[in-house]
Parts: sequence; structure tokens; C-alpha cells
Amino acid sequence: MKKTLSIFLAVLMIVFSFAGCSEDGEPADNSSDQVSETAIEEKLSIVVYDRGEDSAYWEKVAAAFEAANPGVTVDMFVSKDAAYELRDRILGGNSPDFVYLPSYEESGVTEALIKDRAMTSLSDIEQVASSLMLSGATQNTLCKPYENGETYLAPLFFEIEGLIYNKTLLNENGWSLPETWDDFVALAEDCDKKDVAVFTYAGAEPEEFVNIFAAALAPSVGAETLNSMLGCDAEAWENEAVASFVGYIEKIKSLVVTGSSTKTADDVKESFKNGEALFISGSPSDIKELMEEEGEYEYGFTSYPKLSAEGEKVSIVTFSEMYIPVEAKNADLAKKFMIFQYSDTAVQIAAETLGELTPVLKVSELAEKYELAETDKEAYKSIATSVFAPKFTVKSAENESLSDEFTKLIVSVFRGDVTSENFKEKMLEYIEEY
Repeated sequence: MKKTLSIFLAVLMIVFSFAGCSEDGEPADNSSDQVSETAIEEKLSIVVYDRGEDSAYWEKVAAAFEAANPGVTVDMFVSKDAAYELRDRILGGNSPDFVYLPSYEESGVTEALIKDRAMTSLSDIEQVASSLMLSGATQNTLCKPYENGETYLAPLFFEIEGLIYNKTLLNENGWSLPETWDDFVALAEDCDKKDVAVFTYAGAEPEEFVNIFAAALAPSVGAETLNSMLGCDAEAWENEAVASFVGYIEKIKSLVVTGSSTKTADDVKESFKNGEALFISGSPSDIKELMEEEGEYEYGFTSYPKLSAEGEKVSIVTFSEMYIPVEAKNADLAKKFMIFQYSDTAVQIAAETLGELTPVLKVSELAEKYELAETDKEAYKSIATSVFAPKFTVKSAENESLSDEFTKLIVSVFRGDVTSENFKEKMLEYIEEY
């Protein structure tokens, strides 16, 4: 009974906390009396990481939030050095209320805060947030870093990961984009007849295989099982889908660009620009880089293939995260600001100032609404009804994961040193030692 009551109270808290919000997180049009009663002077302190040209977004979204919440002032620090500002404020006992600082940022401050459990739980607003975001956006170890299953980080900006393809070669040969791995293998055989490799990869930097693996398995095994695998659960790796995936790698190992196992990411792009391969792994930003130099080929973007025709396709994404430090003095207002990032107003600001969209539910529809780069539009429109952000769990004590071991094993399959029969055994050995 206590558990039931707690859930009920949590729902009530959400309802009352956002009673003045519309479905997209923006304030409803209430009476002027209500507005004056809620116009209490409040300051929201935020520290945000500037990826390069983000300041215009944050200035406009802060102004829009202030306009939607009379009496609120946003005190903002935006810089590429946000990590050091955040660290100094927390150590000085003056924590900001809201932070946007991706866990991939090189300082490691966000990763350190995760390890120290120094973030505020967002579970009380997840019901509201999840109704605005792409399905599955928080169902990953980036947003739920602990075993308690609660959400502590929320996705903001994101990239779609998939296959970049040589559109010129595809169209000239009348080939179709693959939906499944059976399709991919069949296409590889067709490419071979034309002396074109189906794929090339950076064997010296093979992180891409985590994304390729996740895209293949997610539709059939589901996010929960996939997270268990990435969390190094030995039982989860007993799944038959693992051997099936590795079996497909074996089928195409002789149909990729020769020497891929030792290539760097730069080598791969150069090989691709020369028309040696039909596909490489990447994101729309990689296409833009490829298009900076004039060449004879046109490029396109498509999703990674799934393991079989069964199950709905799941799009693979990489997120950058926002969160609320545990010592925030105004966490409730920070949560409201966080929800505001998924509002129609904020989405429009992001599209117009950054030329990108945030992971909102209607992202594939919105791609047509705003003036975005054609490569981005193509990628946004490819997004499935559900997304997944794969990441191997980091073991706090050693600050390491099994990502390197897994990806090197996949490269070993391409080289013929590991088979689908002993791949699982090797992974289970790594997990036992881990």
C-alpha cells in the first residue's frame, strides 16, 4: 500500500508542478490575476557548455523562458570552459541550478559528478518530459547511470548515427538501401560483382561497431536486454541474437575494403571519397565534412540495418546531456527550464539559430518545417518511432568499460581471427575479468 501511495503522490506532484504548462511545456494562457500571483522574483543560475556557436541559442531560449515566467531572471554562464566554471562553483559552495555539459566533454567533470552521485533525480518530471521526447530517449545508461533505474541526466542536442552511402554509385547500379542484414549481405555480393566494396571501417578506431551492434539487436531484443548487455550482464550475452549478428559480419568480411582492420577514421573517409566503398558509418556532420571538397560523388544518409524483418526499426543516436547538480538551490525552477528545452518555442530557436533540432517527439515532421541542411533533413526524416543511445557501462573504480574489448573482437571477426562460435566465449571471459 505504501508503494501505491508513493506512486500516486508522485503523479500528483507532477500534475501540480506543471498545472500551468501546456502539452509542450510552455505556460497555458491563464488569467492576468493568476500571472500576477505567480510573478515571484526568482533567479535561475545556469552553466552551459558552448560547442562552438551555441551562445545565440542560450540567450534567446533564456529570454523566452523569462517572458513565459514573469519574475524569473536567468543568470547565465556560456563558454567552452564551462566545465571549469562548474567545478569551481561547486567546490566553492555556489552550485548552479542547471547545467548543460556533455559527458563526452574532455574535462571529465560530468563523469566525475556521475561517479559521485552528485546529481538530482529527474524521475518526478520524467512523465512530462517523456511525453515530449522521442520514445526511448532516456532508456539508456547515459540518462540512467545507476542500478536504481532513475533518470539523472536528460538529452538535449543529438546526432543520428547510421550509414553514409555513395548515392551516385547506388543510383547508377540500381541498388536499394538495405533494411536488414540479409539485405546488406545480398547487396555486398552485388557490389562485389562491380568491384566495389560494400563497406569500409576504421579498424584502428572501431567505436562505430557499438552503434552498428545496437541497431541490429535493439528491434528484436529490446532496450532493456541491450542495456543489460552493455552493462556487462553475462546472462544477457547468452542471447542467440549475438551469434546471429557476428555471423553476418563473417559473411561480409571478405567484401569490405582491403586493409580496413588497420585504417584510421581519416583513412576511411579518404577511401570512401575515392569511391572504393558503398557505405561507411557516420552522422550528417560527417557528410558535411565530406562535401567540403568538391568531388564526383553525391552522398546520402540511411539507418543501420536491423537483424531481421521482425521488430520495429530503432534509430541510433548520440546525446549531449543536461542535468541539475544535487546542491542546486532552485532545483524546481531548473526542472521547469529543462522541460522548456522540449517546447515548441525552444525547438524553433534551435532550428533558426543552430540549424538543428532537439530530440522532440515530432522531429521527423519538423524537419520539413524549418530551413535545415538537406543532409540533416534526410537524417531527421529517417528517425524511427524509437531511438536508443548505446554506451557500455563505465566501472567507476577503474574508470573503464568493455567497449574497447568488444569493438576489437568485432575487428578480429573481420580479420578471421575470431568466429561467431567463440565470439560469445571471448566476451564472457572479458565480463568475468571485468
